Amino acid sequence: MMELNRQFCLGFFVATCLLLGLYSYTNNLYLRELALPRLIKSKKEDDLTMEVSLLTEKPMHAADSQIWIRMQQYFPEVIGRLKRDFLPEYKNPCFLEGNRTRCLPYFYLGGAPKCGTTDLWFNLLRHPRVFNNIVKEPHFLKNIPKTYSGTEKYLNHFDTFAKWVSGDPYGAAKSVVGDGSASTLWANYDIVKKAGIQTEGEIPFVFADVIHAIHPKAKVIFILRDPTNRTISDYFLFSRDKSPTHFHAKVVQKIEWFEQCLRSRSLKSCANVLGSRDIPRLGISVYIAHIREWLRVFPKDQVLILRTEDWHYHEDTNLLQDVFKFLDIEALPESNLQPIKKKETLNEIKSKQITQRQSNKHGNVLPKTRKLLDEFYAPYNEQLATFLKDKRFLWKT
Repeated sequence: MMELNRQFCLGFFVATCLLLGLYSYTNNLYLRELALPRLIKSKKEDDLTMEVSLLTEKPMHAADSQIWIRMQQYFPEVIGRLKRDFLPEYKNPCFLEGNRTRCLPYFYLGGAPKCGTTDLWFNLLRHPRVFNNIVKEPHFLKNIPKTYSGTEKYLNHFDTFAKWVSGDPYGAAKSVVGDGSASTLWANYDIVKKAGIQTEGEIPFVFADVIHAIHPKAKVIFILRDPTNRTISDYFLFSRDKSPTHFHAKVVQKIEWFEQCLRSRSLKSCANVLGSRDIPRLGISVYIAHIREWLRVFPKDQVLILRTEDWHYHEDTNLLQDVFKFLDIEALPESNLQPIKKKETLNEIKSKQITQRQSNKHGNVLPKTRKLLDEFYAPYNEQLATFLKDKRFLWKT
């Protein structure tokens, strides 16, 4: 009996050591990835790039030849198959593949979790010229394929639209279809993982480069929310441990990791790495790091940037008409907009229910946590407001 007890204790001890060793190894890998020295642009160079971009209405620089070569190297199927001459009689980008009409999105709607992309998407579908028989988020770019079957799956996503417009010449000339994957804004690190790219420096290209390569005239819409409120809402929706003290500890930890990352990597790199990992996903809400990449590639008249607060709490029907104008489709009659006015969205109802449950069970977010987040995001909000020449993105009112 004593021998059995000794064997059991020895086995338990070995198993515990192995688990602790695995945890330590994994955590060290994560920290080492952030801390390794890398050849990067300094913060001063980032600021200079931003200042130069303010002097022109054109992109800072379109996808250059090196980026193009890298995209062809890692995703030859995407670039080779989807970069086409589109049919001139269609408003939407469509092409012939054999005798079959295939289509890509005319516009992309991106944002971040809890920014209101879902509500805006379904209101855009109210327009008769925006095709509505389609799933909002195919997440093609987040799960970017390297094979024929993966690209085929994305094209099939728009098959119903392609069949409809190919049989309706009048509709084809005026109708469009979109991709509402919110991750289009921020999930650039997934490109690196999906491609198996071994890099200890900058992400070699981002979603903006891929979309520009296959459809340089694409329209892109982003909706952004106050970063602190977005981070809080995102955390309490997806986290298992919803206690305010646990949330505060995680925020402190993530800010420390972010600051450590910035000692050796650029803001773009740190925002993307920490944006895709476990919550709270601080990097998603460092909007300047993502928006600057889109305006590096696309001209300003092809990118529309909205605020969640303006959509939800002000004249949202006027804003919706502005979006239709941006998409170059006619305005909706006022009668079509009446159901939208003073309508509480499903996401708002759901958020209120979640917030109430959190309040009942855990209490509110600690004031020191909100203050910490506000202070962390403040300099990046200032950069964004300067970059866009719009003080609303300071989120001070």
